[in-house]
Amino acid sequence: MLVEFAFIILVINIQEILGSKAPRIKPFHFSGELSMGLRTGVMCIVIDGDPPFDFKWLKDGISLPEKSELSVKSVDEFTSTMSIKNLNADSNGNYTCRVSNSAGWDEKTDVLNLKGANFPKIKPFSFSGELREGLRTNVMCSVIDGEPPFDFQWFKDNQPLSQEKGQYSVQPFDEFTAILTIKKLDSASNGNYTCRVTNAVGSDQKSDVLSMKGFKAPQIKPFHFSGELRTGLRTGVPCIVAEGDPPFDFKWLKDGVTLQEKSGLTIKLVDEFTSMLSIKSLDAESNGNYTCKVSNSAGWDEKSDVLNMKGEAIIKDEALSCGYICERKPTT
Repeated sequence: MLVEFAFIILVINIQEILGSKAPRIKPFHFSGELSMGLRTGVMCIVIDGDPPFDFKWLKDGISLPEKSELSVKSVDEFTSTMSIKNLNADSNGNYTCRVSNSAGWDEKTDVLNLKGANFPKIKPFSFSGELREGLRTNVMCSVIDGEPPFDFQWFKDNQPLSQEKGQYSVQPFDEFTAILTIKKLDSASNGNYTCRVTNAVGSDQKSDVLSMKGFKAPQIKPFHFSGELRTGLRTGVPCIVAEGDPPFDFKWLKDGVTLQEKSGLTIKLVDEFTSMLSIKSLDAESNGNYTCKVSNSAGWDEKSDVLNMKGEAIIKDEALSCGYICERKPTT
């Protein structure tokens, strides 16, 4: 402890002998009457300490980026100015001037907080409860508080809404309002719709669920593999939606893993209510638990059956290369 104290005293004495002092900055302040569209600037002045100095400006603890509306200039070796040419909501923040030399450093900070810079606030919207297929509908997303410019985004079930197919139309009414129109309702129109609005300060979002009357989740007819299957035969099962409203998404699984089409195994969509799974030539790898899963925007259903061949064991490739006669034994 005494050694550390002695070292500090020695450094201070050397600095005093050499005349080197750390910088001291005069506090600076932004005007309290600033608003969007104005310009402003502050001056960072070193009132004590020995040059040369290194000036650094930060906003919210991060070095100021080079932007067209920001300007940092060196007036002389003791002074640096920071100017903002056109104030907007993004200008708000904590600004710091940090000055250093070989003897140490100092920094001063002030907060710039524009009057009236608020994030957007959206008025809740809702779909009519009497909607059915074939009708059209729309909802209005209105910003009731906050400063423009605003960016409007629409989502369905958390995915960006696509206007490519012409089913949806999004039109700006004015700078505070956007209208979503669904031109012709069908079963695919059901879902959770969200309007998200963003400005330079922040964002807000509101959602509502569109659920047409009479729209039903799928119900699948059970399917079964034949009980007389053996190696070398072919087989197939249909997955038929007996009830529910299209469009449907069909998915086949084996032992809980999604099935992919490959040589000897095909999956075909017969019509919008039926999918067919076919196995061209059964082998030992064909055994397993097969599941058809069907979903629409109202829900899902699945049915399963086990394929288990009877009558004979499978001779593995390794056995075929044994140096003696390999007997095939019936399974028990």
